[in-house]
Amino acid sequence: MRNLFTLLLLCLLLNACLGTVDVGPGLAEISQGFSESMRWSDYPNAAAYVQPDARAAFLDKFQEDADLHVVDSHILSIDMYKHEGQADAVYEMEYYRLPSSRIKKWRWKQQWRLFQEKLTKPGVWLIENEPPALPWRE
Repeated sequence: MRNLFTLLLLCLLLNACLGTVDVGPGLAEISQGFSESMRWSDYPNAAAYVQPDARAAFLDKFQEDADLHVVDSHILSIDMYKHEGQADAVYEMEYYRLPSSRIKKWRWKQQWRLFQEKLTKPGVWLIENEPPALPWRE
């Protein structure tokens, strides 16, 4: 009986140590934060959702532009690959650019990746790829 109790205690301890890893907020919540930042033209905050290597390219494309007005911003779909810590998402922004009042759409097929420094700390989802060309900058 004593050995059984010891074995049970050992199993509980191992389960606590090797249990599920806290990966922080899910991709749905993270991508919503990115989308809201884009909706309010808060590009520096939106850049925080982009991997450091791609942030400069992102900010270069979304410089201050008083003529650009974002009407809507949302994630259309997310395909998760949990085992690889990756996901593919389709982001869409509806905008108009003065002097035109015609609303246009722009899509970005995003590649998200879960970056986790330590197993004991939550990971963070970041966009790996740069945005495609913007029609108003071409």
